[in-house]
Amino acid sequence: MQKNTNTDEIIDKLCLIDELLLTEKNENLNKNSDLHLKVYNLMTELVNENNKLNNSLDELMELKNRYSNFYHHSPIGYLILNKKGKIKEVNKTGAAMLGFDPENVINENFIQFIKDDFKIKFNEASLKSFDTNEIQYCKIELIGKKPIYANIQIKPLFTANENFKEFEIIINDLTEIKNFEIELETKNENLNKKMEARIQELLKINLKLEKKIEDNKLTDKKLRAIKEREQRRSEEFARVLDAVPAAVWISHDNKGYLITGNQLSYDYLNIPPGANASKSLPPGDRPETFKIVKDGIDLKAGEMPIQKSSAGHEIRNFEFDIVYKDNKMRHMMGNATPLYDENRNPNGSVSVFIDITHHKIAEMKMEALVKDLERSNRELEQFAYITSHDLKEPLRMISSFTQLLEKRYKGKIDQDADEFIGFIVDGAQRMQRLLDDLLEYARLTTADTKYEKIQMVDVVDESINNLKIAIDESDAEIKSDQLPMIFINRTEMVQLFQNLIGNSIKFQSKKTPKIHISVEDKGNKYVFSVKDNGIGIDPEYQKKIFKMFHRLHTIDEYDGTGIGLSITKKIVENHKGFIWVKSEVGKGSTFFFSIPKND
Repeated sequence: MQKNTNTDEIIDKLCLIDELLLTEKNENLNKNSDLHLKVYNLMTELVNENNKLNNSLDELMELKNRYSNFYHHSPIGYLILNKKGKIKEVNKTGAAMLGFDPENVINENFIQFIKDDFKIKFNEASLKSFDTNEIQYCKIELIGKKPIYANIQIKPLFTANENFKEFEIIINDLTEIKNFEIELETKNENLNKKMEARIQELLKINLKLEKKIEDNKLTDKKLRAIKEREQRRSEEFARVLDAVPAAVWISHDNKGYLITGNQLSYDYLNIPPGANASKSLPPGDRPETFKIVKDGIDLKAGEMPIQKSSAGHEIRNFEFDIVYKDNKMRHMMGNATPLYDENRNPNGSVSVFIDITHHKIAEMKMEALVKDLERSNRELEQFAYITSHDLKEPLRMISSFTQLLEKRYKGKIDQDADEFIGFIVDGAQRMQRLLDDLLEYARLTTADTKYEKIQMVDVVDESINNLKIAIDESDAEIKSDQLPMIFINRTEMVQLFQNLIGNSIKFQSKKTPKIHISVEDKGNKYVFSVKDNGIGIDPEYQKKIFKMFHRLHTIDEYDGTGIGLSITKKIVENHKGFIWVKSEVGKGSTFFFSIPKND
């Protein structure tokens, strides 16, 4: 990396100055001892400050890479919507939930990925979030390449002046849980139908039995046969319930005083099979191996789903916790349906609940990941700004001391010392440019950018004017086609054209630089191009050149920090576009970048 080269150069020059001072003649050492001591002390301070600077740069890059990996590979979808609901930013997980790559959903209206039945619900939640300045939640269905049922968190973001800026959207995929709920509801409905049919069958049998006893005065033998047959049917019904992969509780009265269930229900309550599971019984008679808790509060008997359903209330998708004596818990979800007598009066209920503990734990982990992602984002922004100021101070000291050395001691030691001091001054200046570029890149990442409609020809003219000295020195010829008016940030776009035109002038052999700027209307976007007749770029490096600190030439061949094209790429991404290059070695390069059209 370039920063290591700068450090090595400074250290080498310090060593040479030290050697020079040590080999002076004795009379010169005695005569100029104070002078030499000052020089040596200044060199030591330069090395220490440079080491601090390198350590801070390494920490910044490591944290940035770690945050980027965490952000894009989190199981949570993360999006930023502008005021019009268009997607400004999305991580890879969020884009995958919409069924596309990130670059294919940028600047698209998020509402188009929501199923029509849920659009009003999402808009109402967004409006409420904006009005109350509070996080809102809603459950919707996304229509990407495959439908996704998701829990959406909507958070309004504001500028420092409390002006609304954008929405932060967090998507939690609930498709598996939703499918499970549908499957449970279907099984529950089928079970209820079977049970209702069986109950009606039993009632008919019972009526026939009573009529037969009354009319025919059946013998004891016939009665025992009927009872045995009914007993077998009851046992068959019990086996059916035990085969159901859910806890089934049956209340036998409208108060829920007698509650029995299948084998799984007794296992969940940790009581013997056949025992009365009712919490409506007096203390001492009711089971004490568990408590029924909802949202951290112990439920009273009348608040429990089985007892409420026994009184005639239909219960759907009710969630509660079974808490055991050792404080372990099981999270349950299900339905409870009332049973009625011949006069349609409630006289019991049938409840079916499933264990969703694993799903609940997964949901809590996802919520924790969301909070950790938000915290990491805030820490990264704070670290970037703090580090910017911390890096400025040691570099300022390096520049000050090297200028002091040059001012006080140039021409007072010998020609080699003057040359070494010049090397140090040059290294400090290049380090200053490197830091300035790094800070500019950080500002592009964290700054609140203002966009407005601007004539691109004015932007290009300003960029050319900023490069006037380089253009005059190289006799560069710059031509531009007619350019449109588009919605951009002027400062960033001037810097973009300034970087591309500057590179076209800098990376030349001995030819006069010829640069042509053009644009092509692609319907929903403009594609700009900057073409030159420079030295060209090998296809092997045409993607790598946009990476931070990536240089194809030494500092002696072409000056620079290796950050310019990274800044250019970031500016284009801030405008929701893309940048790429086509080039052949020795035949020049053409840099293309797209800018979406905005109303």
